[in-house]
Amino acid sequence: MTKDSDTPSLHERIQQLEAELNHLLEAQPQTQPGSELRQPASSVQATRLQYAMEASRDGLWDWDLQTGVVYCNHNYLRLIGYGDRESSFPLKTFLARFFLPEDARKAHELVNAALDAGEDSFSFELRLRHKDGHVVWTYCRARFFEPDARGRAQRCVGLSADITDFVRAQEQLLAAKSQADLANKTKSEFLARMSHEIRTPLNAIVGLGHLLQDTELTCKQRGYLDSINAASDSLLHIVNQLLDFSKLETGKIILEHAHFDLELVLERVSRLFEVSAFQRDVEIIYDMARDLPRFFRGDAQRLTQILSHLISNALEHSGSKRVLVKVEVAHSDQAAVRMKFTVKDFGTGLCPDELKRLRHLLTCKSEQTADAPAGFGLSICQHLVALMNGDIHIDSELGQGSSVRFTVEFEHSHIGSRVFQDEPHRFESLRALIVDDNLLARDILCNTVEGMRMIASTAQGADEALAMLRQAAAEGKHYDLVLMDYKMPRVNGLEAAAQIKADQSITRTPYLFLISSYHRDEIFDRHPRADVIDAFLSKPISESRLFDALAQVLNEKTKYTVPALDSDKNTALVGVRVLLVEDNKVNQLVASGMLGRFGALVTLAEHGRQAIDLLRADPDGFDVILMDLEMPELDGFAATREIRNGNCRANIPILALTAQAMRDDRTRCMEAGMNGYLSKPIRPTLLYREIARCLDASAICDDED
Repeated sequence: MTKDSDTPSLHERIQQLEAELNHLLEAQPQTQPGSELRQPASSVQATRLQYAMEASRDGLWDWDLQTGVVYCNHNYLRLIGYGDRESSFPLKTFLARFFLPEDARKAHELVNAALDAGEDSFSFELRLRHKDGHVVWTYCRARFFEPDARGRAQRCVGLSADITDFVRAQEQLLAAKSQADLANKTKSEFLARMSHEIRTPLNAIVGLGHLLQDTELTCKQRGYLDSINAASDSLLHIVNQLLDFSKLETGKIILEHAHFDLELVLERVSRLFEVSAFQRDVEIIYDMARDLPRFFRGDAQRLTQILSHLISNALEHSGSKRVLVKVEVAHSDQAAVRMKFTVKDFGTGLCPDELKRLRHLLTCKSEQTADAPAGFGLSICQHLVALMNGDIHIDSELGQGSSVRFTVEFEHSHIGSRVFQDEPHRFESLRALIVDDNLLARDILCNTVEGMRMIASTAQGADEALAMLRQAAAEGKHYDLVLMDYKMPRVNGLEAAAQIKADQSITRTPYLFLISSYHRDEIFDRHPRADVIDAFLSKPISESRLFDALAQVLNEKTKYTVPALDSDKNTALVGVRVLLVEDNKVNQLVASGMLGRFGALVTLAEHGRQAIDLLRADPDGFDVILMDLEMPELDGFAATREIRNGNCRANIPILALTAQAMRDDRTRCMEAGMNGYLSKPIRPTLLYREIARCLDASAICDDED
């Protein structure tokens, strides 16, 4: 309810009442009620008192506790619609005529309680019945006077103020809050249900994709599978972003803390935009600093989420055909590495008002960003960056594009920084020709090549590259390597590679590497001459990836491949007996297939009741339980509580395996007695690590017992 700024608050009004009551009582002679108010000691005092009461518009009442007579001034009666005259009433008539029955009892009880307690004043709220029938809420402040020989007061005088507007405003606020809470609860329930319904089939798609990777596939089939995995990752990213809006409300986004490969993160980001970049004819360029570490400890998924959102905004709102993603080290010490990421477009830019609005949204951590240009979900990025001890800034200029910079902190990884640092001279002095029509991309790749101590030259198209190769051959200064971008005007990279192979004047054909942000199958399905190139590299190109590709084409076995993130080489689950409690047939197949890859022995249960029966029949027959949450007969929460409270292997490790991914699900699982939590779709490496962790913790507890 809106009120003028000059209108006093309820607290201020109460203070005014107290001051008026004190002033009023100090001005009155202590005589019998009624007559003394009509016949004051002095006309000056009476006039002053009358003016004060008229100005306040508060009702005065004076109750003789001996006779039971209640005097009411004209303000009090006017408050409830009975004109401007003052009058006296017997207590019974006064209560019956002006009070609601329950409020009359309440007022009488409060007065008697205050008298019995020996208090000198009291206050309360009550409802009066207006002459026309509606209810008037009043706040009453009263004091006792004229004690008898026993010290018990014989008179009670008070002021009553109309607080109906305040009460109604409070009721409206409570009603609005109740509606908002209900809407928020409904939204959360909808998001939880949507998450479950989407993640269940998505788990099957992702899981079956992982199982297919272990089968014999042709290159074309593996390419299709990679595209399926990329599309499912993109869908999962959208689902996670929707759920993050709900998580932001309570600040319960929890970061993962695990080793990750930064180059794989950037490659995953590139795959997310593979289809859109191809359809929109746009290019995403990655500039990775030479001193960039490769391995960190932190949350790779959240970093992917931030980058993908900022790139998506740049593509959607800027009108630019190019987006630059720059990665560099801002600061490094023994404790952590502060990374700096920049996402820059070369489009229309933002006007000053739009830029100011976006900066304000970032500063005040507002969640309402959908109405701002390029603002949808920006609050999620800001929140995630803050969780990683970083900050985010945006700069823009009309006609010059926009740039979003953010910093985040990661811990060092024991895996190491760069995979080829032990042999930096391995490909020193090789002559490389870089062919790309994009000057920025050409310069970045040239910097990468020179960082490996090769000799780099550049060309901006196929014709210039052919001319440079012919001239080098004529001078006896052959090129060893050509790095050819696929997407170029007139002659694309694959066609240029075929021309180089067929050119008789180039007496020593260099190794030809085709580079593209598209998937290789999207290229070779239209141009089947894959034999004209020696290697295909997907963007972004890092020194380590180029190093491995060179080693491979030179038929040298390189030891600089990505090391396994698990030192136990996936042997910890061999022979482990797993009770899989899952009602969905496809998810049973997926989880069983993944566990079988690790050498685990799987027993299936359709629901919680069946799992408990199996456990009771053979308490020592299982090492760990994978428990779905939503199942018929007996759900995962109830089944876990029954296992923990029963006598059938109460300490067996239980790992939640569920499509629910809302903010309270992990807490609910832990409160039910589970040892871990994995949300679908399940990744094999995470599944392996969580089971191994639960088994290790269980073994430690058994040793202590």
